[in-house]
Amino acid sequence: MKHVRTVFMGTPMIAKTLLENILHAGISIDLVVTQPDRKVGRKQQIVYSPVKECALEHEIPVFQPQRIKEDFDPILQLKSDLIITCAYGQLVPEEILKAPRFGCVNLHGSLLPKYRGAAPIQRAVWNQDQESGMSLMKMVSKMDAGPVFSTEKIILDEEETTTSLFEKMADAASRLLIRDFDKICRDDACYTEQDEALVTYAQKISKEDEKIDLSRSDSEIFAQIRALSLEPGGYVIVNQRKFKILEAHYHVETIDKPFCFIGKYKNGYGLSLHHGVLEIIRCQMEGKPVVSGADFANGQGRSLINTTCE
Repeated sequence: MKHVRTVFMGTPMIAKTLLENILHAGISIDLVVTQPDRKVGRKQQIVYSPVKECALEHEIPVFQPQRIKEDFDPILQLKSDLIITCAYGQLVPEEILKAPRFGCVNLHGSLLPKYRGAAPIQRAVWNQDQESGMSLMKMVSKMDAGPVFSTEKIILDEEETTTSLFEKMADAASRLLIRDFDKICRDDACYTEQDEALVTYAQKISKEDEKIDLSRSDSEIFAQIRALSLEPGGYVIVNQRKFKILEAHYHVETIDKPFCFIGKYKNGYGLSLHHGVLEIIRCQMEGKPVVSGADFANGQGRSLINTTCE
């Protein structure tokens, strides 16, 4: 097959892993489109997206429109044969979707039509699903509604976190695209329409979602923590301050008093729930840096023993 002029659109680490893997497999990329650089911290340092970092390492041209709905001419000027997207972060306008000869394909982190929307990976963990997967689909103007070319299932571990599932999804996306790239670049590629009767949506994680709901069961509390791990992190309130639980394990234990800090516990810091204890591995008190649960237990955590949270 002759050279396929290809555009890659993506922003976070999952997309960077995919980009690195397909480049290693010999799929050439002519243009990378990613979100604009961000200013972070007190010093407002410029930070590149993970995908831009990868593109610069491989000397691939980068395009970073503030609003792609209004600024997309460099993509059209390339006269690409195929556009690949993965977690780009902006809705792609119709003009781009119609431009490539072989269309615009997307790697979506669910087994469509389940979990269309912004947070399919987080919601799979939150809802304690036993399996999820990656879908390779053709993009259409309606969000995540395009026909599906192929999928790969992923079994979720009992202590699966969003971070660990993102890594598995990136690997699955890479396998799908590398395996099916030549098939997609044919006029006879076969896509299967989604069953609209089976559609569900994965709403974006909101600021309100980050507050851990202690009224829920232990399994639901632990699932919420894992869905928010390692970022942005779920939190409880202790002494009127946010205490983020970024990583934890759960152990069934006899509890004297729920929602109470119990100090050093196994390899971390303990918080009692209804019928067990959270072993907090990584945490952050509001206004303080992220620390290990063990370090917190040996420091500030000593003053919080027997303190309840809400």
